[in-house]
Amino acid sequence: MPVRLLVLCSLLCGLCFSAPVRAQSLAPEAMAAHAVNRLSFGAVPGEVDRVRAMGVAAYVEEQLAPEKLPEPQALAERLAALKTVSMDTVQLFRTYGPKAPGGPRKNPTMDEITAAREKASIIHTEASEAKLWRILLSPRQLEELMCEFWYNHFNVPASKGLAHLWVGSYEREAIRPHALGRFEDLLLAVTHHPAMLINLENWQSASPDSPQGKGKPRPLVEVHARELMTAHTMGADAKIKIQDVNSLALILAGWSIGAPRTPQDKLGFVFDEQRHDIKDKVFLGKTIKASGVNEGVEALRLLAAQPETARNICAKLIRFFLTEDVPKPLEESLSKVFLDSKGDIKAVLRALFSSPEFADRKYAGAKFKNPLRFVAAVVRASGRPVQEVRSLAENLDWLGMPLYDAPGSSGFKDSRDVWLAADLMLSRLNLAWQAGEGRLPCWSPGSFRPVEALDAMALARTMGLTLSQATSHAVEGAAPGLKAGVLLGSPEGQQF
Repeated sequence: MPVRLLVLCSLLCGLCFSAPVRAQSLAPEAMAAHAVNRLSFGAVPGEVDRVRAMGVAAYVEEQLAPEKLPEPQALAERLAALKTVSMDTVQLFRTYGPKAPGGPRKNPTMDEITAAREKASIIHTEASEAKLWRILLSPRQLEELMCEFWYNHFNVPASKGLAHLWVGSYEREAIRPHALGRFEDLLLAVTHHPAMLINLENWQSASPDSPQGKGKPRPLVEVHARELMTAHTMGADAKIKIQDVNSLALILAGWSIGAPRTPQDKLGFVFDEQRHDIKDKVFLGKTIKASGVNEGVEALRLLAAQPETARNICAKLIRFFLTEDVPKPLEESLSKVFLDSKGDIKAVLRALFSSPEFADRKYAGAKFKNPLRFVAAVVRASGRPVQEVRSLAENLDWLGMPLYDAPGSSGFKDSRDVWLAADLMLSRLNLAWQAGEGRLPCWSPGSFRPVEALDAMALARTMGLTLSQATSHAVEGAAPGLKAGVLLGSPEGQQF
């Protein structure tokens, strides 16, 4: 192993073992850096000083009202250059979806399927680029974090069937408009979206007593109902009754995709009455009267209002913004805010960011950055103009966090243990050295000219880092071109 990696590995021992710290509030100047680190993908030069001057409370309110923050022209131009980013779900399917073969054949050949898939790969590529441009250039950082949080919570992997056509439109149409709104509205939008209906196979589900389901072996698909009650709302630890799963599956039978048939069918969603039975159903102890698609709307609203849902969502928000070890009093207080406000996400976040726990010194700089946060923080803190972001998406692939393609129903786990695997850490340390030397392709694509190394102390100031004695000595002792790499690979550089 190169000497430079040995230096970093010795520093990184601090990532695995940390001494407990007694509860103590952060000083105001440290609180500003803490707030920026937690409410953004990383500070840009001057941001921590700006927040110190305006006050953390004002910064929180600024981020909770993203519509008042104008986005830069550079971001608008970057997004406008991505042709698929402006296309809705229906347009994407019509342009890039599977086509019926010509002639007498009923099914496409494997070559035709492969060619169609390759043509459609631009959707995933451009969705990833749009996401990275927003993360790097938008002042609406909390909104971008919440889009990432909710996509992970309501995960749809790009590799799942036709979902590869819609990962970008799913986020734009179902998640982004409600990322800081009401949980009930978000849940309804996500459950209606063709990407989710394809992902959890509800699009082909039919009640056994419906015209389309009669006589067919196992026409009812229950996987969507089960994930809705666990991963999406009440949590994996909730005591779910099989009768409720079955009832919810019957309620959602007929929620499918296709050409619109009624005014309520839009953006590829369609309610197929031929797959739904016209009967009253009992769900979570409540009788839901037969009313077609409205049965599902009522059931989702009921799920969104459950105390278990409040606890599950609030605990995940605490893990995302504060600590993996969720303080139970904070979870209970946020759950009360969630229920009292009828799932107002802004109200819950405001309560979280103003809580004594959020200001507790023991949590500052103690969360481990996942690959997306790490890469974004480095690029943002550098202050250097970014020429392209496709290489950053590639970096995330080999760091183990491919954009829009996390496995499972709840995406990537928000746990340091996941990212401390030896192979992933080695890749991360190599990236730290490359970035520290100023050699990330996003800064000078296609250029082989000499580049200037990043300034380690400028990075530390921008990020608001307080370096340990071991890290300070390691940075001071490194060769001039390697100092920034040592800083970025240190525990302080890896945590926030």
